[in-house]
Amino acid sequence: MPSRGTSAPTQARRTNHRSDRALLFLARLASEFTTAHALSDLLARVMLILNEETGFDSCSLALLDERNPEVLTIQAASGLRANSRGHEVARTAGLHGIVMASRLPLLIPDLRADPRVHRREAAVRSAMFAPLVVGGRAVGVLSAHRAAPHAFTESDLSLLTVVARYLTGAIEVARLHSQVNALAATDALTGLANRRRFLDQLASEIARSRRGKHDLSVVVLDLDGFEIINDVHGHATGDALLIHIAQTLTRSIRGSDLVARLGSDEFGLLLPETSPARAGSLISRLRDLAISIPRQRHAGAAVSLSYGIATWPKDGPTPERTLQVAHGRLHAMKDRSVRRGSKRVARPHAAAATRS
Repeated sequence: MPSRGTSAPTQARRTNHRSDRALLFLARLASEFTTAHALSDLLARVMLILNEETGFDSCSLALLDERNPEVLTIQAASGLRANSRGHEVARTAGLHGIVMASRLPLLIPDLRADPRVHRREAAVRSAMFAPLVVGGRAVGVLSAHRAAPHAFTESDLSLLTVVARYLTGAIEVARLHSQVNALAATDALTGLANRRRFLDQLASEIARSRRGKHDLSVVVLDLDGFEIINDVHGHATGDALLIHIAQTLTRSIRGSDLVARLGSDEFGLLLPETSPARAGSLISRLRDLAISIPRQRHAGAAVSLSYGIATWPKDGPTPERTLQVAHGRLHAMKDRSVRRGSKRVARPHAAAATRS
């Protein structure tokens, strides 16, 4: 029987209206999921749509930290909980922990009255949670909040649960997409960025440098006599040397810099907000390092580097031109070394070679 003052047709219209709105919401959400977003962009869009279409006062999404699977990190948040983005939550603690363990949705009518709530916030009184489940394993939690108590219904929880299911698949696709892009931009031997990623990052940094009106330096380095190393010591030793050089360069740069393998024995350094003088100082330190050939114990088995430095905007307006200038200066340095008869790579000493 309908309640007093509400006719059956009126109730039916309200039910149909909620169903229609839910379908429209899911259709809009699905259109976002079919677009290849980066994970951060996808989550930001989902937060926006949830707020616009549902009227929730806030939403947040926490995912297992891939580096520390005992911790959930809030990757996206909006409204009342917008400042919680980046916060960490123990995967076994509080309401998030309950949802992760049970893999079931949870509705809390009044957060202040629920003894399971560890942290109470004055601005949030009611909340609901839906798990993100992949292959039977919970990987995160989607939550929604309102300022008033008893503000959510079972229909709201059902909607959030459906969204969580859609979102789980989209997150997995976004992660796979990110992994494929990372592999495509990574050198297989050294694990460094490859030439494609280096040029893409250089273009981005030039755009940023143009806005900030500061210098940007590029360094191209290669190993002197790498062909001799391969001939004398073998290609396995040559590969080990390239990995060793990659590790040495990575340890020598700042967190904001980028090191890449541009070719066979050629490496690139991208140094944002760096003048030619500062870039030269860095390279001087690198050239002073004693870089030994891996697996070789004789004193003569060591290598050195040649290099060329170019600085934007002085040396070229485009990424390609800046890199070309650095290459030109690298080859000029190598030519000078050849003319001086410099032998930067020593062969094994005769006695060592005889002993082997």
